[in-house]
Amino acid sequence: MDVFTAGALCVAVCIAAQIIKNNGEIKTALVLLCTATVVGSAAADILDIKEQISALLEKAELDELYLKVIFKGLGICYITKLSADCCRDNGQSALASSVEIIGKMSLIAVAMPLFKAVIEIVEALLL
Repeated sequence: MDVFTAGALCVAVCIAAQIIKNNGEIKTALVLLCTATVVGSAAADILDIKEQISALLEKAELDELYLKVIFKGLGICYITKLSADCCRDNGQSALASSVEIIGKMSLIAVAMPLFKAVIEIVEALLL
């Protein structure tokens, strides 16, 4: 799905959600279904991007660790953002903040191997 199709679908769902705003359950289900469709479509493109980045890392003789960290980090960011927005849309700002906090903590945990690699490089340069 290209960006124009995704944008048109999202606008159509926004309009439909405004029309049926009195029925919160159907509105929420409609928005979640649209979100899942758009994100699922985008996920298919990630494989092509991963292959291209993998080829670049291979040419640069860099470790696959960097690629894993990048994609795990992107996944955490996207899931956190979508989850927090869904919570806010349903009037649950405290839950949205909780999701954002755990997302940030998860991102730091995923990035720890990079921090370790940087420290090892610095140690090697100093010795």
